[in-house]
Amino acid sequence: MNELARLVEFRMLRDDAWTIVRADLEALQVSLEQRGIGERIKDRAAEEAHEAWDQTIDIASEHKGIVAATLLALIAWFLRGPIGSAFEALFGRGDDEEDEEQEGGESVDADKGDAS
Repeated sequence: MNELARLVEFRMLRDDAWTIVRADLEALQVSLEQRGIGERIKDRAAEEAHEAWDQTIDIASEHKGIVAATLLALIAWFLRGPIGSAFEALFGRGDDEEDEEQEGGESVDADKGDAS
């Protein structure tokens, strides 16, 4: 009789657990009908991006010198052509080197018998 009582008790526990699982599944279905998976993913991505932005702002405010140096280096890299042209115009080195290269190139071609 003791085993029969235990089996009845286990069956009742199983039925109670199954009732809880069904209730959870129904709640999940209702929740998904109200707000779909795509919307949940979009909201989660937006939250994570916002958190990353906040963390970036915190780190940047703690390390202002490093941020300023990095920005200055990026600006210099993007403007490397105009900066180089400005130095050539100021110091006049670009014209002298171009003349020497043209003269040297013509003499080599003349040695080969090429008249350009």
